[in-house]
Amino acid sequence: MYVDGVVVPMATADATVTVTQFTDPMCTWCWGSEPILRHLRTAYGDRLDVRFVMGGLIEDFETFYDAANDIADPGDVAPHWLEASERHGMPVDTAIFETDPAQSTYPASVAFAAARQQDRALGHRYLRRLREAYATEVRNVNRRDEQIRLAEAVGLDVDAFTTALSDGSAREAFEADLARTRRADVRAFPTYRIAGLEGERRLAGFQPFADLSDAVETVAPSLSPSSPPPIRTFVDHHAPLATQEVAEVYGMDRAAARQALATLADDGAVRRDPRGNGVFWHATGGAD
Repeated sequence: MYVDGVVVPMATADATVTVTQFTDPMCTWCWGSEPILRHLRTAYGDRLDVRFVMGGLIEDFETFYDAANDIADPGDVAPHWLEASERHGMPVDTAIFETDPAQSTYPASVAFAAARQQDRALGHRYLRRLREAYATEVRNVNRRDEQIRLAEAVGLDVDAFTTALSDGSAREAFEADLARTRRADVRAFPTYRIAGLEGERRLAGFQPFADLSDAVETVAPSLSPSSPPPIRTFVDHHAPLATQEVAEVYGMDRAAARQALATLADDGAVRRDPRGNGVFWHATGGAD
């Protein structure tokens, strides 16, 4: 929600609809859902209370096998990421699987729990950076030094963050998320629980905006989506953004979004940042 040109954080007590995503920091379909969540937040603003529950995708690759995608070790993930990226549109860099692949998704999930304990809004920013760093920056976010760098970058109290990792409280919070995921019988990531005054809906797997929006308005019939701000304002408030995020929020195909962003880059308003098989865009504070 934009007030006087400033993004207002999501409301909690006054929210009409709670959108809970059962998720994992390293799940490519959850990464691919970032544009959809951004579209929801832009469309409904502070009438949505978005929450994340860590589902624990892979405890240990030593004992993991995904029969549907024939994934048994980290090296098997690269083709799956590329195939998924073709569908969801978010960039990926599969070099991580050649240099420093994660053997588990649990440490990154515990790090998110540590961030969320401190501040839920910053925790959401931290989850975004965990996803982005692993998917597009070839950074193994299971490593404590990477987790601390990201915590500092999003504005967390690093001492409190590392204490939560060391004293077991973040792990305990993560275990509570796992228990909640099991109780909910979640079998796909992401899975959404959308709850409002008129009941709740559940959607499993990668979902387009139209289906999630329909669920939101089913449980809260008085809601209707708002139009997004100008693209430059959007980039200024949310950068770095992938091309797909702009395409999704503004109802464009990726080619049209890329052209609109390239025009802004030519004017000095945004900066290109190629990563993996895609491009991110940063605000520059350049020419009006």
